[in-house]
Amino acid sequence: MRRPLAALVVVLGLVSAPPATAQPAQNDGRLTWSVSPADAGGPNGRAQFDYVVEPGMRYDDHIAIRNLGESELAVDLYAADAVNTATGGFDLLARDEPSPSVGAWISVAEPKVVLKPRSTTVVPFSLTVPPDAEPGDHVGGLVAALTTSAQVQVERRVGARLYVRVAGAVTTNLRVDRPTAGYRGTANPAAPGEVDVTWTVVNDGNVRLAVRPSVHLEGLFGLGSTGWTGHTATELLPGSAITFTRTLSGVWPLGPLTVRGEAEPVASAGQDLVGAVTTATGKTTIWAIPWSALGALLLLAAILFALWRVRRRIRQLTRAAERS
Repeated sequence: MRRPLAALVVVLGLVSAPPATAQPAQNDGRLTWSVSPADAGGPNGRAQFDYVVEPGMRYDDHIAIRNLGESELAVDLYAADAVNTATGGFDLLARDEPSPSVGAWISVAEPKVVLKPRSTTVVPFSLTVPPDAEPGDHVGGLVAALTTSAQVQVERRVGARLYVRVAGAVTTNLRVDRPTAGYRGTANPAAPGEVDVTWTVVNDGNVRLAVRPSVHLEGLFGLGSTGWTGHTATELLPGSAITFTRTLSGVWPLGPLTVRGEAEPVASAGQDLVGAVTTATGKTTIWAIPWSALGALLLLAAILFALWRVRRRIRQLTRAAERS
C-alpha cells in the first residue's frame, strides 16, 4: 500500500512524532509548504519516487518544493532512511541519525532552498547506488525541513516517500516472535473469559511486505477454538517490526490453551504475491483456570463443612443430654 509521506514533526534530540499534516508554528508567519516528485518543468503527478535500479547505477531526478504561505520560506533539503513504528506507521530517521541505506545515496543540488511567497522551486537531485548495494527494497524519504527557534528547537518536516528496489535475489521472509498472552476470567463462574494476546511480526526478508495478521486459540483436543483475522496491515519494511494486540472473547477456562500469533505476506510493492508464500507463526501456551468457579466450589465446601460441624455438635449435645 503506497501513500505519500505526510509531514513529520520532530523535537530534535528529544522525540520523534508520527506522521502528521504540517501545521503553522507559533510566531512563524503561518509558514506552510509541500513537496512532490517533479521533472525539470515542475510537479509531474507522481505520488512518490519509485525506482528499480542496478548496483552502481546513478539516477537523476527532481523534487518540487512549494511555499503555500504569504511569507518567505527557507528550508533544508535532505534524504533519510525510513523505518516502521512499533504499530506499523511510516517514519523517517531524524536528521542527526545516520542513514546507512538510501538516505546516504541521495545528493541534492541545493541543500538550502529559499522560496518566495506562493512560489514553487524545482531542485535536482541524484541517486547513486553503491556497487555493493544489497538486493531488495531500500526505503526512505526526501525531506524539506524548517527548524524554528525557541526554547526547544522544533524541526517540521514535509517529505515525499522514496522507494528503491535494487536488482537481485529477493526473499519474502517473515518471523513472528513468541506471543505473550494472559487469561482474564469473570466473576460469574458460569461465564467465559477473555484472552489478551500480543505478538510481534519481523520482516527478515529484503522486500517490503503488506501482511495480514491473525491469532488463533484452542484447548486440548481442539476444544474451545476461536480466533481473529485482521485486514491487511501497513507495509512492513525490511528489518522492521510491527506489534499487534488483540483480545479474544468467549474463551472458556479449559486449562492449558495454545495461542498462535500469525502473519501472512499478501503483497509487495503494491503487487499481490503469487506462488508459495509462507505464513509466519509464533506459539505459546497459557493456563486458563476457572478461579471464580474454584472459589465458588471452595466456598460451598466451606459452608457444607461448617454445617457438618454444627450438625455433629448438635448430635453430641443431644447424646450428652440423653445420658444425663
